[in-house]
Amino acid sequence: MNKLLALILCLVICRANAQTFYTSLNGFRLGQYRETTRNEFGKPLQSGRYDDGYVYDMFLLKPDTSLYMIFEYAASDTETIWSIQVSGTDDRADLGFENLKLGMNKAEVEKRVGVASSQEDIGDYGHTWSFDHRNFSLEMNTKGKLSSIKIIDRSAEFFPVPQVDRIPSFDKVRTALSSDDPATVLAMLSGNIEVYRGDSTYYFKRSFRTEQLTDRSKLLGLIKSSVKDLRSVDVKNAEEYSESMRLEYGKDIKHVMKIGHGHTIREIVMQYTGGEYKIFEIKCQ
Repeated sequence: MNKLLALILCLVICRANAQTFYTSLNGFRLGQYRETTRNEFGKPLQSGRYDDGYVYDMFLLKPDTSLYMIFEYAASDTETIWSIQVSGTDDRADLGFENLKLGMNKAEVEKRVGVASSQEDIGDYGHTWSFDHRNFSLEMNTKGKLSSIKIIDRSAEFFPVPQVDRIPSFDKVRTALSSDDPATVLAMLSGNIEVYRGDSTYYFKRSFRTEQLTDRSKLLGLIKSSVKDLRSVDVKNAEEYSESMRLEYGKDIKHVMKIGHGHTIREIVMQYTGGEYKIFEIKCQ
């Protein structure tokens, strides 16, 4: 009986892990604008373009080359982050990814993320570990130490059809946006969130980690000041609240929460990414 129970628990845990879609690494989030990396780190050490049209920027985070990051951008949109990779030997860096640290050995890594589905020999760099149904890969150097973590935006591949049952309620949205905890607010936002107020457009110009700690772009403060009157929105009153879908040729379907006159926020637009609906736009009067 104990063995059967252990097997069931293992299957549940493995299935949950397999469905995890990673959106953040070392403070940055997939979908953030390309300029955020340069605002954070300055001029890239190296930039380039692959044969398939994808481009990349590499930034040196430590002068001794013990830590660096590479951001890739899809050929169809070279201004939003498609993949994030952090590499090096700095075992003190907090990467914010499954409690992994660069320099960990095979046993320590497998304890946290499981056994790789496949391994590829990459010569002097060691081996690349890949995991089925998960949007990240790892590199283990020739000494068997973790040397790189990479996450990729494979949302369209993993979640091709939006699941309407995953649309959060308006009450959940306004509760999250009204939170005094920046992390709670950020968890509800997409990487390329934009807030429109008057003739101005606001968006994150730094990493999510920096924005959480400093509100450098003043976007979190703007949201906090704008959501105060959402508490009084009566979702049962059709003149005060309604929901609809936004259809645009060549773009993903968006879910729109419309708020009536008399409120600062007029629309909250959500997009389906990574199996969840995240706020893509907030329109204020």
